[in-house]
Amino acid sequence: MKKNNKVVVTHGKGPLINARNALSSLDLVFLKGKSVLIKPNIGRSTSNIKKGINTHPEAIAGVIEALQDTQISKIAIGESPIVGVNTLEAFDKAGVTDIAKKYNCELIDLDKEKPIIKSIPKGRVISSTKICSRIYEFDYILSLPVAKMHMHTGVTLGIKNMKGCLYRREKVRYHQLEYKRGKEYKEMTLDSAISDLATILLPDITVIDGFIGMEGLGPSGGEPVNSNFAVASLNPLGADIVSCIMMGQNPLDIPHLRLISERMGFSIDLKSYNISPKNYKNFIIEYKNPPKEISIEYPDVALCDKESCSACLSTVMFFLKRFKMDMSQYLSDDKKLHLAIGKGLSDNDIKDATILIGNCTRSFSKKGIFIPGCPPVPTRIYKAIIGKEPDENEPEIE
Repeated sequence: MKKNNKVVVTHGKGPLINARNALSSLDLVFLKGKSVLIKPNIGRSTSNIKKGINTHPEAIAGVIEALQDTQISKIAIGESPIVGVNTLEAFDKAGVTDIAKKYNCELIDLDKEKPIIKSIPKGRVISSTKICSRIYEFDYILSLPVAKMHMHTGVTLGIKNMKGCLYRREKVRYHQLEYKRGKEYKEMTLDSAISDLATILLPDITVIDGFIGMEGLGPSGGEPVNSNFAVASLNPLGADIVSCIMMGQNPLDIPHLRLISERMGFSIDLKSYNISPKNYKNFIIEYKNPPKEISIEYPDVALCDKESCSACLSTVMFFLKRFKMDMSQYLSDDKKLHLAIGKGLSDNDIKDATILIGNCTRSFSKKGIFIPGCPPVPTRIYKAIIGKEPDENEPEIE
């Protein structure tokens, strides 16, 4: 399949028609007689389809209807969710099981079979990675995420959704990487890791479900946005950058998209794409970014923030939102929970028992509780403080 610069935006018709019409507007003749794996974003077990956490089941239905019109040979729906989430239970709660039955599609728990280890010859931070083996049984992969802001990566769209093809805890490992000595880059290691993965695994087709998205502290702690759009393209970067625009975001501000453009030759310039309709910008709904200040609702939290990135700050906010009530017995003598983030910290900033979050705080690891990662996931902070995993209903971050 050749690179294609066509990107289609649909708006205002609801999840099924938006997704179906967007995908049907592409030239899909190459799919006749082929098999396609639909990779939605069903990373969490929830039945609330109005929160923007998972791909809307009707958007999946719309994609299936468009694919069936191409005389395709096989359609399946597969997912490897966040650690702690049962795939088939998540499908059931999200309404995907009913959709699969209606359209006679196979549901696949991608974590059930042993993974394939794929090498990444020119990886910045990863030389090999574990990928769910069943994705390679299909001719094409269609990435079908819900449009969300992301506290670590800015947005999570079609390319980032492919991280859900990683086997089990391999997804968590991407949050725990560090650059090797002498190999420093300005981007977070997570962004570099996503671009590493993209060099060996990109979607062949992308449909973004923007019916109900999520703003703020995505991928699970934000607020829903009724944006009622869909975007479809055979160009993975084209789909993501146009979706960024539909969310009121500048694609150049999303490090993993910029890196993929630089490393793989995909253009990040909107002028390089044939976007229809021409008035698509009339339908933009601006999504709020993750917050940048610790709320005054945490007066017993003392955060020392010296030159941190937004991802570590968002991690702290999400950690407090989910786990602050569990931290009361771990306050210091001054009755405060002391946290530190950022590359500009000094010895004078660190008190005994300070919780040091992120790789930038490593040099002070002997003075407090150090949690590595770029950025670490909130559950990793919880475990480092309390000494055990949180409740099984608290899964990892995407």
